[in-house]
Amino acid sequence: MSWLRYFATHVIVISLAECVLCAQVQKEVSYDWAPDVAAATFLYTVDDYSLQISSSSLQRTRLDGVEVEYAWRHFYPGEIVGTAQYSEGEPLGQKLLSTEAGVGYCRSFSRWTPFVRVAGGAIRTSSGGLMYLYAGPKWGIAFATSAGADYQLTPRWGVRAVQFENQYLPYGSRGSVYWSIGTGITYHFRP
Repeated sequence: MSWLRYFATHVIVISLAECVLCAQVQKEVSYDWAPDVAAATFLYTVDDYSLQISSSSLQRTRLDGVEVEYAWRHFYPGEIVGTAQYSEGEPLGQKLLSTEAGVGYCRSFSRWTPFVRVAGGAIRTSSGGLMYLYAGPKWGIAFATSAGADYQLTPRWGVRAVQFENQYLPYGSRGSVYWSIGTGITYHFRP
């Protein structure tokens, strides 16, 4: 039940933030239409669990990886998003593989397009020594919230200036939280 509370809290916070932002927007502000976008984001991820490496040392799991996504913006400013992510790191050679789909909200101002998203999907974790939380690879349902901003360089290409992501996974006695920060490249589709 804690994952449900976690997910509901994030949805409420994002909804309230969107209401506050909409209330502050003046009528004179003009928005640009945002096209569909494909992105490749390079992520640095930290797990909330710490492993005891020696009798006096705790080490957090740190992963490096890539996430590819497609944002379908035919309901602009709403969007439907699909992502796939692969990350690996230490200690114990942990690997994380996920596929998620969800909804988001974005607005394009000049060349900038900030966004917020909520997604859910399937995730798999494993480690080289098969010692991380479970004796073998483990599948589960994940929930993610993310926010970031894209900057368009040309009509087709841009950069993902920053992306923050919080993933809740059902591993361990109370679940597990992964925090990610990343940057990457984007490709914009035209109708």
